[in-house]
Amino acid sequence: MTSLTRLFAPLALATVLGCSATAGDAPPVTLPADFNPSHSLAPLVAAAEPAVVNVYATQRQAIPTMYQYAYGLPAESVQQGQGSGFVISPDGYIMTNNHVVAGATELKVKFDSGDEYPAKVVGLDKGSDVALLKIEAGKPLPWLKLGSSNKAQVGDWVVAVGNPLGMGHTVTAGIISAKGREVPDLEALEEFIQTDAGINPGNSGGPLIGLDGTVVGMNTAIVKGANSVAFAIPADHLAFVLPQLREHGTVARGWLGVGSAALNTRGLREFKVEAGVLITQVSDGSPAATFGFQPGDVITSIAGKTIGEPQDLYRAVAARVPGEEVLVKYVHNGAPKEAKLKLGTRPGPT
Repeated sequence: MTSLTRLFAPLALATVLGCSATAGDAPPVTLPADFNPSHSLAPLVAAAEPAVVNVYATQRQAIPTMYQYAYGLPAESVQQGQGSGFVISPDGYIMTNNHVVAGATELKVKFDSGDEYPAKVVGLDKGSDVALLKIEAGKPLPWLKLGSSNKAQVGDWVVAVGNPLGMGHTVTAGIISAKGREVPDLEALEEFIQTDAGINPGNSGGPLIGLDGTVVGMNTAIVKGANSVAFAIPADHLAFVLPQLREHGTVARGWLGVGSAALNTRGLREFKVEAGVLITQVSDGSPAATFGFQPGDVITSIAGKTIGEPQDLYRAVAARVPGEEVLVKYVHNGAPKEAKLKLGTRPGPT
């Protein structure tokens, strides 16, 4: 099985005894009009790098008194780690990976200029490994605009900026190697962008930037032992979770309430479909039950997305907000049908 490494880098185990920005309408990072990537990527780096931060996470844990006396231990232990992030608005909102900040009791970010600020967590989405932070810089900050990962193409040049291995801001370049990668070990709710840009532990949460200066993905993981096989969360997914993280601190996802199984060649032939998943169970009180789905029905499409595997169904629904009506194409009693279905809210943690 593929061995993956998250790009969060622990630093060391050690013993340790503002005002709001007036952001106005500050525009995002823009590139010089004469920027020519065939000559040099330096203008892109110079424009984007001021909006990238190093994220330092500290976890403090008190040591019980009995152990202090028995083993001569200090009052508390401190675990420190690091990652990367990028500013997504001039008033100090910063995106990074959930696994960079999860469990941290103290957070700070450092810019390439040397400026440092304490940060607070605004929202976390464990399901897609995204976190939103906020700092109070007292001034408008340079920021990066989320681009369209859907429009990005395999072969496009990309630049990764981050804080690998605690070395400070480091820039690497490569191409988009693949799109729509499923990485089972990550258990994510989104397919990944694969890139060969050189990234390492500490790059987690840093931006993968296109030649137009916009963010096409968030660097998240690498294949351990492989040569330049890395994965980034697509920008379109970041744009989906960002408003909810900012407003609610969590992400509510659509829910259908079915169990499903893939159809083999014989099943596809019998149901006369090119792709689809077989409904194997319907949860009581779920949107699927209200809609009238039954075991034995086949779902072929949701909201225009072809469904060929159970994971396709899961992601297509989770990518929608609760209460949204989606067009569902399905087969019931051997007859093809389509109708609109109102999604519910996925219960429990995503």
